[in-house]
Amino acid sequence: MKMLMVIYSGTNPQSVTSLLDDHCAGGYSVFKDVSGAGVTGRRDGSRAWPGKSTLFVSIVPEFVASALTETLRAEVKRLPVGERLHVAVLPIETFF
Repeated sequence: MKMLMVIYSGTNPQSVTSLLDDHCAGGYSVFKDVSGAGVTGRRDGSRAWPGKSTLFVSIVPEFVASALTETLRAEVKRLPVGERLHVAVLPIETFF
């Protein structure tokens, strides 16, 4: 099993949920209006640091994680200027 954490900063978070659904991710949690800082800058929803992100978390079998990761990698290349998508894939020892 793998846990995918997808951080999306853009105007269409439904595009990520559509990809999760298309890959039969089984289930996922969505955290809206997430703020933070990273290599692409700070997002805090303020005038100084505009923008917010959406965090998606899904635990899937390894073969789903592999296919979904490749799809998300391709999606990154198609994003409009200013939008960001980051993916972390983590091993899961136990999930019930």
